[in-house]
Amino acid sequence: MFAVAPTKEPADYGRVGTAIFAFVCVLVGAGMGWYVYQDGLAGFRDDTENPLVIFVGNLPYLSTISLSFLLIIFSLVLVAVWRTWSIDKMVMIFCAFLMVADVVPALSSVMALLIIFKLFQRVLRSGDVHWPLSPVVFPIILVLIAYFTTYLQVDKPMSAYAQFLTRGPYIVLGIFLPLVINSRQRLESLIDFMIIAVIVSLGVELLQGIATSATGMIISFAPPESSKFDTPYGTFGRLTGLMSHPNRHSNVCSTIGVIVLWMIARPKSMITPQRRAMLIVVFLMLCVGILFSWSRSGWLSFGLVVMMVPFFRWPHLSPLFIAAGGVIAFAGLSTGVIQAAFEVVRDLNRSSSDFRWHIDHIALQAFFEHPWLGLGVGGEKDYFNAYELGIHNAALQVFAGMGIVGVLAFTSLVGTVIWMIYSTITTALDPRLRDIAIAMGVASIVTVIQGLFGEMIWLKFLWAYIGVLGCLYVINKEDLARRRSLVELPESTKAVSASS
Repeated sequence: MFAVAPTKEPADYGRVGTAIFAFVCVLVGAGMGWYVYQDGLAGFRDDTENPLVIFVGNLPYLSTISLSFLLIIFSLVLVAVWRTWSIDKMVMIFCAFLMVADVVPALSSVMALLIIFKLFQRVLRSGDVHWPLSPVVFPIILVLIAYFTTYLQVDKPMSAYAQFLTRGPYIVLGIFLPLVINSRQRLESLIDFMIIAVIVSLGVELLQGIATSATGMIISFAPPESSKFDTPYGTFGRLTGLMSHPNRHSNVCSTIGVIVLWMIARPKSMITPQRRAMLIVVFLMLCVGILFSWSRSGWLSFGLVVMMVPFFRWPHLSPLFIAAGGVIAFAGLSTGVIQAAFEVVRDLNRSSSDFRWHIDHIALQAFFEHPWLGLGVGGEKDYFNAYELGIHNAALQVFAGMGIVGVLAFTSLVGTVIWMIYSTITTALDPRLRDIAIAMGVASIVTVIQGLFGEMIWLKFLWAYIGVLGCLYVINKEDLARRRSLVELPESTKAVSASS
């Protein structure tokens, strides 16, 4: 009477497959055991890497306990997402958090594995091997070649290789992302996930502020030399959210903030009143988050680009904006408000600005003495550099680290990105896709400006953002191809009818 549901047989991997699977499990188990042993023996309990030390001291196996807890949370979230959403949405979620949470390890690696799994799944199930490549693929390969010249310059190539292993996965994301983000709807979903991720990061920033006030000690993910901000009015903790440096946190919040502001200014036909109100709240939260990162380069880049938004959104009103800006500037200069504000911001933590000019001079000297291949990525820290700090200028970082080879590679990358944005804006048939292209193009100016004052060249957010810009171009290109085929189809039908 009652049908019994057939039980699902366990997967049979065969003898060879089972042996390989068992061998991998043994390796993973041995690696975990080695890590736990080293944690108990050497104690991976550095204050700069594990903020929990402030609360629990040098507790044995602190890193093991912390990582186990994070792994359990991560596994539960992964299972929940896997059961409710597709692999594509999981990739987009990982991509969004990769942009705003560089303190969370292995996000890019897991994301890359999911994309590769999706590729193989598509090939095995349907035989579909379509893999749309964006124009950034070739410049990224050039950048990798320029990076590999580091091994010819450094004394310890294996150390440089270990550093590259942490950067490689997210550098090549631009090659894989079009497999998943291949429609305007998915691109909009990614932007929504980015907004959710940055709200989570702002929540962490709030907790950091509360903990810092309650304990009297600065609690953030920033290194000690960047965790405080000395001002004439006292010392303030620089909050980082889920980023490892306050400048990076401000860069991420500023870029997403510009995109949010652009969406707020959309016409009524493109946004509902409820969504506009929600985005206004998010924008105000981002402004507060940027303020308490105490990043002057973040304030500068965010302020300048926010003032640019009206010119791009309503270009026909540009003369009015210029006139209004002139009146405000005249009033500010006449009353001395602008000069006073400049002096206040300039004197904030002035010592951190002074050393940057010395490091920039070191970068130029390194380039003139090693013009072709540079000193290798990160080599400037040991090149007559008493500060032992990186160059706080993206362009000089390329000049000093990778020489003319790196300059050519990054010039091709920047030129390709500008061309992709311009091509999408000028040829897009979908008005919403064109609107997103303008928003992301304007928002990218934030990183360009802040890159003049900070170490942004290997920022995870930057490379993931470049990959998304590549997806934007691919989506528009395939949309144009589909529209063209629909237009040409009637002509071909007529030709077939005439020949018959």
